[in-house]
Amino acid sequence: MSKTKAVLLTIFSVILANVIAFRFIDISTKSQIDISNKMILNEARTQFKDTIHTREWNAQFNGVYVQSDTLKPNKYLVNNHIFTKDNKKLVKINHAWMTKQISEISNKSGDYYYKLTSLKPINPENSPDKFEKFALNKLENENTQEYFEFSENLKRFNYVGALKVKSSCMECHYIQNYNVGDYIGGIRVTIPTKDYKIFYESLQDKTYITKLILVIISIFFLLILMWFINSIYSRQELINQMAKKQKELSERYKLAIEGSNDGLWDWNLVTNEVYFSKRWKEMLGYEVDELKNELDTWEMLVNPEDLEKAKLDITNNHKGITEQYNNIHRLKHKDGHWVWILDRGKTFYDKSGNPIRMLGFHTDITEQRELEISLNNSQESLLNAEKMAHLAHWSLDIKSMELTVSDNIRRIFGLENDAPFGMKELFKTFVYEEDRDLVSNKLTQNVSEKKPYNIEYRFKRLNEDEIRYINCNIEHEVIDDKVVKTVGTIQDVTSINLIQEELNILRVAIEHAPISFIITDKNGMIEYVNPCFTKTTGYTLEEALKQKSRIFKSDFIKIEEYENLWETISSGKTWSGTLKDTNKDGEEFWELAFISPIFSNKEGEIINYLAIKQEITKELFLKQELQDKEELMIAQSRHAAMGEMISMIAHQWRQPIAIVAMGANNIMADIELDMVNSESLKENLDEIISQTEYLSQTIDDFKNFFKPNKQKDLVTVESIFAETFKVMGKMLENSDIKVIQNYKSGTQVYTYTQELLQVFINIIKNAKEILVEKRESNRVIKINEFIKNDHVIIQISDNAGGIDIKNIDNIFDPYFTTKEQVGTGLGLYMSKTIIEKHLNGKLLVSNTEYGACFEIQFSIKDM
Repeated sequence: MSKTKAVLLTIFSVILANVIAFRFIDISTKSQIDISNKMILNEARTQFKDTIHTREWNAQFNGVYVQSDTLKPNKYLVNNHIFTKDNKKLVKINHAWMTKQISEISNKSGDYYYKLTSLKPINPENSPDKFEKFALNKLENENTQEYFEFSENLKRFNYVGALKVKSSCMECHYIQNYNVGDYIGGIRVTIPTKDYKIFYESLQDKTYITKLILVIISIFFLLILMWFINSIYSRQELINQMAKKQKELSERYKLAIEGSNDGLWDWNLVTNEVYFSKRWKEMLGYEVDELKNELDTWEMLVNPEDLEKAKLDITNNHKGITEQYNNIHRLKHKDGHWVWILDRGKTFYDKSGNPIRMLGFHTDITEQRELEISLNNSQESLLNAEKMAHLAHWSLDIKSMELTVSDNIRRIFGLENDAPFGMKELFKTFVYEEDRDLVSNKLTQNVSEKKPYNIEYRFKRLNEDEIRYINCNIEHEVIDDKVVKTVGTIQDVTSINLIQEELNILRVAIEHAPISFIITDKNGMIEYVNPCFTKTTGYTLEEALKQKSRIFKSDFIKIEEYENLWETISSGKTWSGTLKDTNKDGEEFWELAFISPIFSNKEGEIINYLAIKQEITKELFLKQELQDKEELMIAQSRHAAMGEMISMIAHQWRQPIAIVAMGANNIMADIELDMVNSESLKENLDEIISQTEYLSQTIDDFKNFFKPNKQKDLVTVESIFAETFKVMGKMLENSDIKVIQNYKSGTQVYTYTQELLQVFINIIKNAKEILVEKRESNRVIKINEFIKNDHVIIQISDNAGGIDIKNIDNIFDPYFTTKEQVGTGLGLYMSKTIIEKHLNGKLLVSNTEYGACFEIQFSIKDM
């Protein structure tokens, strides 16, 4: 709350308190005045009632007798008199007049005043004055019993009580125009209120004085409060000023800290509590609440190689060995990289010289440190680059002919680092004899012309006979139109020359290669073709340069394939595939093509495309012929299995046919013996129909095996095995072979169902035959299907003892068989061909503890 508001609130509170106090005083004063007014009113009412009672008493006795000699004759004397014992005359007087006389006597004897009055007085002397007339009108008009008021000077209290006509009044008097119950007038009672006035004025004075004292006290109290408020707010203002200064200092300190980009840390050495500032944590990529303010936090982040030295420097500062703590170490950033930190601090001590606190700052010097390391690395890299590029630099003082060379020059010429090297050694020892004059004359000529130049010459390394090549770039430093220094670089370009020779060989190879090489720009415009291209297509080099997109789009490529080709090579990848095209004469030919982008060395952008093509027309025809042969062999293999399938059908049909025959015989016997019974006939016919349906289903199952299928289906491995056991189940059952099946993945494969079915039948048939041959009982075939390393694995194993180790490597060879006379040697060969060439899988075989295991693998990505 502001000072102004506090002052206004205080003034308002004091005023409100005074208003309440004044209100209370006024109520109290009014209460006392009301009590006094009530007492005076009650007194007036009593006087009124006494007058009424006197009048009523007089009326009750119709007047009273009085000694006549005390009265003057008047109209109020009743013509009636009596005499007393002592012969005194008593005259009867009117009761109303008597009441009036009593009032007049009272009026004359004191301050009290009584009067009988009326708006229509019988006696004119009873005519009302101004007050009485007002009061009588009010009584009559408002039908009230009384009216009263104080005089203006508060010295009298005037009261008028109402008089009504009674029946007794009518008996004594004839009252014109009045009826019983009508107002006839009133009795006025005036009471002196001098004491009331004094009390009232005294009470008013006391009220005024009380209010005045209260105001004075309030003003005094208000002044005290003002002083108190002023004192509080003065102190508050002083505190605010101090706080403002503190805030300014704090903000300056904060800005200084933030401006310096330093992180603050504060270590209480007594409690071992540590504070890390927000910036300290931000340097390492952490939010404020992500790192605990503990010494262990710092130790955990410090690079282990730097921790021991940092702790030693801190300890030395605690012991006072060093005045300031300075250390450079690495802290681990949140994302894992190391941040180089310049850590500075100072230890503070108590009066006894014990360290109690340590305060310091962290400065991120990663950039400076990396720059320093980079500069050192750059220098080393420059030397290494010169070394790797066989490059070196030198300078020649023209006046003194003193030659200064880098270490790499000595290395190029085969000298030790401290070996002397000058112009004399250069020409005498290293420059090839036939090139010395050329080098010397070129240097002399260009110094005189003050022109830079480039020269290449031959040299020999120390104690070597091999002739090498040096390329030299030379510039001159000119002062006052005179060459004072010549500087240059030399590079051993022997390897470059050798590369150039290799490039020439490569060019010759490309020119004579039986493969087409085509280079285009990034838009597909042909820039180079080798002779093989012209030979294959019939287009000359000049004609090929006009064929913008010939390497990308043949006359037979589909638009989708064309777009895919461009998308592949534009994204920086190599496209490969076969293309069908026509040569200049319109003859069709096939090519195996590889198209790759060529990137620039600097920007890494695609600048050219290279296409390597090989005509494979003959190879494709041979491949197609081989594929046709494989298809023929698969068909032969399937047909070779037909005999065995028919044997299986025979096994399947033997029992149902026997049951049908038995049922038919039973029916014929019943007919011949004339013992045909409808129920028996129905049972035999139902059995015949049931077995016939089974035979029909068997035919369908075997028919599915021979049905050609050139489209892939999305099926589970379990469903294909179900089809397999429809064909072979009865044969395995008759051979007392137990089949254990375990399908774990439930994965669907997209494959040629009939071909995979043929493979399963071949493998299971071989397992059945070897089990029958090798085992007399407990014959088992296990089927396992699961997923491993993104591959669907299918294992078919038996417990027949396995394959002879000398035959296992040849088991998939064509026409290889271990079966005497009955084996064709094509079953497993064709199974491997189907799996690996047609279904893009793998078929492997191995021996287990119990027998042979054939494993089929399909990649989930290829499905």
